[in-house]
Amino acid sequence: MMYIIDKISFKDYNIKKYEEKRYEVTDTTFLSNKFTLASLPENVMPRTALIQSFDKAAESRFVYVCAPAGSGKTVSALLWIESKSLETIWIGLDKYDSVPSVFYKQLSLGLFSKQPQNKGMLEVLNNPIFSASPVENTIALINEMHPDDTPFALVLDDLHLIKNNEIFKAIPFIIKRLPANFTVIFLSRFAPPDEFLPLIINTNIIGASHLRFSEDEISSFFKRLGQDLTTKQSKMVFDMTEGWVMGVNAVAHSGLKSGEDLNGFDFSGYFETQIWGNWSPDLRKFCLDTAVLDEFSPDLAVIMTDRNDSADVLEDLSRTNSFLSCIHDDLYRYHHIFQDFLRRKLRDNKNAPYLYKKAAEYYKEQGDYTRALRYMMNSGDWKSIDGYLLLFLFKNRRGGVADYADFLRGFFDDDFPEKAYLEMPVLHVLAAWYYYLTGRHQQFAFHMDSIIKKLPAIAKAGNEFVEFSILAFSVDYRKTMKQKEQIYGIFSGLLKKYTPEGLATSIATYTHGLPFLSRSNVDYNEFALDPDWMRGFKKTFAPLLGAEWDYLHSLLSATFAYERGQFAEALELINESESMIKPIHKIDGRICVAFLKHTVLSHLRKTYAAAAGEALIDFTELVLTEMQDFSPNLKAYKTKMKLFEGDEEAAEKWLDEYFVVEIDRIELFRLYQHFTTVRVYICTGQFDEAERLLTLLADYGRTLNRPIDEAEALTLFAVLLYAKGDKKQAENYITAALEILCEYEYITLIADEGIAIEPIIKRVLSKASAAEYKGKLTRIYVNEVLMAAHARAKLYPNYLRQKSGKTDVGIKLSRRQKDVIMLLSKGNHTAEICALTGLSLSTVKTHLYFAYKKLGVNDALDAVLKARELGII
Repeated sequence: MMYIIDKISFKDYNIKKYEEKRYEVTDTTFLSNKFTLASLPENVMPRTALIQSFDKAAESRFVYVCAPAGSGKTVSALLWIESKSLETIWIGLDKYDSVPSVFYKQLSLGLFSKQPQNKGMLEVLNNPIFSASPVENTIALINEMHPDDTPFALVLDDLHLIKNNEIFKAIPFIIKRLPANFTVIFLSRFAPPDEFLPLIINTNIIGASHLRFSEDEISSFFKRLGQDLTTKQSKMVFDMTEGWVMGVNAVAHSGLKSGEDLNGFDFSGYFETQIWGNWSPDLRKFCLDTAVLDEFSPDLAVIMTDRNDSADVLEDLSRTNSFLSCIHDDLYRYHHIFQDFLRRKLRDNKNAPYLYKKAAEYYKEQGDYTRALRYMMNSGDWKSIDGYLLLFLFKNRRGGVADYADFLRGFFDDDFPEKAYLEMPVLHVLAAWYYYLTGRHQQFAFHMDSIIKKLPAIAKAGNEFVEFSILAFSVDYRKTMKQKEQIYGIFSGLLKKYTPEGLATSIATYTHGLPFLSRSNVDYNEFALDPDWMRGFKKTFAPLLGAEWDYLHSLLSATFAYERGQFAEALELINESESMIKPIHKIDGRICVAFLKHTVLSHLRKTYAAAAGEALIDFTELVLTEMQDFSPNLKAYKTKMKLFEGDEEAAEKWLDEYFVVEIDRIELFRLYQHFTTVRVYICTGQFDEAERLLTLLADYGRTLNRPIDEAEALTLFAVLLYAKGDKKQAENYITAALEILCEYEYITLIADEGIAIEPIIKRVLSKASAAEYKGKLTRIYVNEVLMAAHARAKLYPNYLRQKSGKTDVGIKLSRRQKDVIMLLSKGNHTAEICALTGLSLSTVKTHLYFAYKKLGVNDALDAVLKARELGII
């Protein structure tokens, strides 16, 4: 997928277009004030108390301004910035920026705009894999910044439009790495997100009470406009507007005369009677013609309005009132309240669909197919949307599946009109895929059924959409692969041909960024029960994979052998797959091959220790150079390996990763990461968090017909319950997991939990060996799992269990553990420790857990006493 994430007009800058119409930043792309807000509105007044509040807040280099719309957040921030003569990077956000790759590219472009000759920053920005690992690349870009003593303000406006917790969790990491001459200001309608806790102190929050005009300030403001108010009038203006900045401004421009009584003043009609009604028809038309745009340049305004003087109109509007802001030197945005007013006017305007189409055509020509599709959808002309949808799906730059899901969220999480599906049935395919990726199975089922019903109509939109329908059908969790193969004929009469390179490999990622091919877009493990499975699949769904099918069938067989503990056979099949890989093949499959190769070699490490080490190096290099969006899964894999080795620091580092956030629904492409998070929770004694996540994972596996995922969740549930002392319930859970896996003769998934699972399997073996046992398990199978678990336990004796027999001699706390105990000794609570250290709440809890564990205590008081006794603090 391709997403043009820089929202600045590129017309007047040296931009190089290259393959796939992707833009390359050059060292002359940005002027030094590219991300600077142009100027304050006229007649703005100095506000001493407000400036002092900002001064106090800025002492921490982080200012958070939260207040309702129209409270004056933007003008107040500008006023303070001007009072300090700060260089400014001002980034206006919208809801489509709620994607890590988009958000952090915006931020990085803003920083680069202040050092446009910096070759190191330029290289990071132009790295093709920037969007695959945006946080890490933003940090790399910051590290390339040249030293500069110039005081800067970095402003992120409209933060309330960002909903992604991954973005919020990473922001403290980014801010801490910015040079000391930066003050960061966030403007939002909402209170700070929990993830900002490490940055928050009482003095760096600017709220509505700080922004309100006092009665004296109201009087002074009116006087600057040539109007003298009585004390009574000032109080009445305050009471009516509650000091709300836009409200005060509205009353001030309403023509209020000295001595006039404000009773009955109709503020709601202010725009209509005092501004809108007094503007010329041409100016009103100009505003309506541009109101469909979230933001726009003078060049785009010319296209929308057919007025060549658009630049002059925009400059005059932004200079003389607060209803239009210049958020960059050539990019404008209406104030939300005024834009809402304009869009209400447009609702009954027959010209509105035409305006949205104009905007769509503009962005299509720019190669921004994501935004083009959005405006076309807003036009309501669903019958003409197929061309835009084709560009969005098949001509955009391929991106990570997380980005793909986040962009689709912008379409389908809002109320989507039923009329759209009636007039353009192909939208059911896009919706089905989105809901499948994000774990909403009921919505997926509804749209999948609609696809089957409307296949003839979908086929009229193009052959690609028939293939896309087949791809959606292939992941229908309500049917087995065998059942889907048997009814595949419903598509054959409508499908003209397959995309030669394979449609499944040209949308986002056919593995969905998951490391095990057998547990990727669907659970393919049913093929492990059918030695003739390839015949049916090759005739149906395999062509969707194009050339990838050459080696993927061997790779699938390798995963089955791996799960059965047949590691030598698995290695042979992996080598066979690897030998078939050619330059034409996609990175997705090569990642799966590299992952499984190292996994198998690590199980054969007595013979292949050196080869395993080399395989991990090669695997890591492959991820970092060609598929950085796999990095979270690579980190999950390495963290899991370190947990087996008893590395406590690995657990702490994992919980601090920006992509490890609290969830209420499982998204397919994050499955592997979630299982690592569960292990970390168990390791760190966070049993409630582990149980909550495991409940979601087990339900997901059960509902979505992913039995191996369900079995893994049940296995870890057993480990958790045993650690809590509930041995009987742990036995029940591992029995359920074994009953799922025994059909496939799989042993590795459970046995790999080693010492954490061995005592529970012993209990099950005793039960399965009893004469009265009538269940599915056989003594031979359970014993085989037990022997494999025992071998694993000998290799990794420190995995997920408390160490015993330690004396106080030689107790060592890590630097962070010592820091948090020291802060505890001074009476700080965990939230205060977060603020003082800049660590997240989960990280502080993890440091405390390990400190308690080493000291052999269970609470804060005992930890402080023990640490003092040992001379640690």
